[in-house]
Amino acid sequence: MEFFNKLGNIASETYKKTSKKTGDLAKEAKIRMKMNEDKGKIKDLYTEIGKCIYQKHLEGGEIPVNEEIINYCKNIDELSDGIEKALDELLILKGKRICENCHTEIDSKVKFCPSCGTEQPEIPEEVAEPEIVENENSTEETSTEEEIKEAEKVENKDESSNE
Repeated sequence: MEFFNKLGNIASETYKKTSKKTGDLAKEAKIRMKMNEDKGKIKDLYTEIGKCIYQKHLEGGEIPVNEEIINYCKNIDELSDGIEKALDELLILKGKRICENCHTEIDSKVKFCPSCGTEQPEIPEEVAEPEIVENENSTEETSTEEEIKEAEKVENKDESSNE
């Protein structure tokens, strides 16, 4: 009987690890999709800025910076900040960080950069889960999160019935 309990525990642990990894991969995919969407928006804004400037050129040669162009630039700044935050979230998911000196991607637990040797500042042990920004159209919970919750419920029932 003890053998089957151990086997069940091993299977349960394997399932939890696999589910977490699958969940992390799903989060990474969502973050990357959001980043690509924002990059596309930035490209569109660059095009609009170019059109505005060229139109001003056609009208008289003088190309003043007007409110419309400033608004496009502000939108680009906001989207770029969002992409930067998404990159940070991806690093957290992968257990990595960026060396402050040489900007190489390194493991988050190393004390010195393997590339340049610069000492890295300590990061807090508990890092909050990265926030996934959902599109307004997406209201569904990912199936892996649902599966994890369901597996935990089943596991808790099994443990209470074995006692």
